[in-house]
Amino acid sequence: MSKNPTTPQHHPKYRPDIDGLRAIAVISVVIFHAFPEWLSGGFIGVDIFFVISGYLISHILFENLESGIFSFSNFYSRRIRRIFPALLLVLTSCYLAGWFILLANEFMQLGKHVVGGASFISNFYLWSESGYFDNIADTKPLLHLWSLAIEEQFYLVWPFVLWLVWKLRANPIIIPLIIVLTSFIINIVSVYSNPVDAFYSPLSRFWELLIGSCLAYIVLYRKELISRWSSWCDVISILGLSLFLVGILVVNNSLFPGWWALLPTMSAAFLIFAGPNAWVNRHLLSNRVMVWFGLISFPLYLWHWPLLSFARIMKSDVSVALRIALVVVSIILAWLTYLIIERPIRKDGRNLLKVAILVLLMILVGATGWSAYKREGLEFRYRKIMTIKPEQLRDFAKWEHKGMYPTGSCNPGFIYPDAYICAQTKPDELPDVVVFGDSHAFSAYWGISKAFGNAGQNVKLVGKGSGCLPFINQSKADCTDLINQQIEWINAQPNIKTVIISFRNPIANSASLIEVANFEKMMRDTFEHLQKNNKKIVYLLSVPEA
Repeated sequence: MSKNPTTPQHHPKYRPDIDGLRAIAVISVVIFHAFPEWLSGGFIGVDIFFVISGYLISHILFENLESGIFSFSNFYSRRIRRIFPALLLVLTSCYLAGWFILLANEFMQLGKHVVGGASFISNFYLWSESGYFDNIADTKPLLHLWSLAIEEQFYLVWPFVLWLVWKLRANPIIIPLIIVLTSFIINIVSVYSNPVDAFYSPLSRFWELLIGSCLAYIVLYRKELISRWSSWCDVISILGLSLFLVGILVVNNSLFPGWWALLPTMSAAFLIFAGPNAWVNRHLLSNRVMVWFGLISFPLYLWHWPLLSFARIMKSDVSVALRIALVVVSIILAWLTYLIIERPIRKDGRNLLKVAILVLLMILVGATGWSAYKREGLEFRYRKIMTIKPEQLRDFAKWEHKGMYPTGSCNPGFIYPDAYICAQTKPDELPDVVVFGDSHAFSAYWGISKAFGNAGQNVKLVGKGSGCLPFINQSKADCTDLINQQIEWINAQPNIKTVIISFRNPIANSASLIEVANFEKMMRDTFEHLQKNNKKIVYLLSVPEA
């Protein structure tokens, strides 16, 4: 067990089968992202990456700590040279693509996600937004960086924990086992109470990386256990592959990670434990093609999702042929990134200079993203090429994010004074047309006001956001009084002949018959109430949602 190296160990003895394991992990994730209808469980490849990372990093840490040559600076220097080059390239490329493609609110969100990617806290940003499996997630080009963030958070914590264990001369396997058990329990509990928390929280994910850590300990210090099971290595490797195949075919996005995460994590653990001479490892994972994909797995993971995401932003329906082409392009970009960027920078020589430059560049990229976020998506990028007025470029989500709405163009005498959304083409005159509703009405108002304004009519926006329906006597407490008073105000204005109603329809396919019936009754009662006062009702259907 004693070792006498003169320099820190950088990698355990190279195993091509582990690169092959990386390959099946990244290929399954790419297929899931590009063709979710083909492989519903492909996302479990990320969990395989977690186990591999925990194994390789802990193997290095155990050897260097035991030899007394562990160095925090050396460890983090290697991590920076491994992670930063490709990540910097992808973050910069996404920012530049977003500059020309995205609208202000989209570019503002991208700026925030660039900050998250550069500072390795993407999981926390995404945690507060919609879930990983929500349809809207398809339009977040940096969504996939949540897993890299969790890995880097592990790298920040785990070396200090193991260093302390060595200093205290404690048993190095006890702490990992305790953390594995604790983290797994948090995962099981939270996946039922709040699945989004379970998915993005490092507390409910660290157990997956630490399975790899425990495996590294067994490989290094429990060689008798390896020898005892060596005659069963073929069976163990086949079992590992079988667990992976079952996982990608049967696991879905319901209650994940939870118990389901045991399939990919145990699959990876069995395949690594089986060793390079096991049948699956030798014949499948060590195949030249699989090893090649393993070598480019990191840049391939970084590139494929932004390409698919930007395509979905630009085209609502991305054809299978286009998705295949984008996957091919991501493979080419990954290989070029590995060949031209990754490999040269990872070579030894002038390490401190390389690290310093990479860190400074990452800070610069993060600051650029922060600027785009704080400056609300840099509206000036496209204002000059549009013919509408600057105030018509306002994005409802931006105002809502600030906790306010544009009320400056409204005369309080024309509307209930606590109205949350309010605008008018001619503020000092009585309106002829009212656009009434929530944020959807706000979005529709600008085009409607221009069309009616050209016909000489004065258009007013009335309503409230935050899910308030433009219906009388609705059940939502913070909406009822305001909406009722707005409806009565509309009815009391003889000049108003047309009421255009627009809102987000809350009735989904899963709604019960009672919910549908209540919704229809409120809508009918409101329309009839307005029509009794000679108001013409125009109902704008909701914007389609996937």
